[in-house]
Amino acid sequence: MIPLANRYTVVFDACVLFPNLKRDLLLRFFTADLFRARWSEKIQQEWLQNAMAKYPENRSALERTDQLMRRKFESAWVEDFEKYLDIVSLPDPDDRHVVASAIQCKAQYIVTDNVKDFPVDELAKYELECGTADRFLAGTFEHYVWQALDVIREHRAGLKSKPTTTAYIMDLTAKGLPLLAARLKPHQNAI
Repeated sequence: MIPLANRYTVVFDACVLFPNLKRDLLLRFFTADLFRARWSEKIQQEWLQNAMAKYPENRSALERTDQLMRRKFESAWVEDFEKYLDIVSLPDPDDRHVVASAIQCKAQYIVTDNVKDFPVDELAKYELECGTADRFLAGTFEHYVWQALDVIREHRAGLKSKPTTTAYIMDLTAKGLPLLAARLKPHQNAI
């Protein structure tokens, strides 16, 4: 049997690896084999630097997160993407490495909350699409409802605050995941 993760490969942009909630849910969905996720060292360093700049007091926790990601997701790292940088044309040249990483690992999708920075016609040249973390998680939920419910249930149960289902769904909405929250509402008794 071919694992579900072999069906679809995505590249995470740095902006979806920080803040924590989005990163945690994306990585949990990935761990559940609902897709194959990839990112580069450059992407890893970008989100880490942004997080450390915003929360310098959390430096040691962020360094631990970095090390855990490196150990747990060793196969997720995209290397040797630089050879594609010159063929990619984006409004912000500093974003080319994300598309180059996607080309290198033969991804089909880029998960980014900066969709405007990745023009559809440029991505189409490489048979790529992009969408927000919310859109991607909601779509993944629709494709794999029961597996995704297991992930969500485990995530909610593991939160220190022990939120009610309603509070959990409201928090997802407040933290930029309203589409995913809407998909969960009919399943409140299952999470």
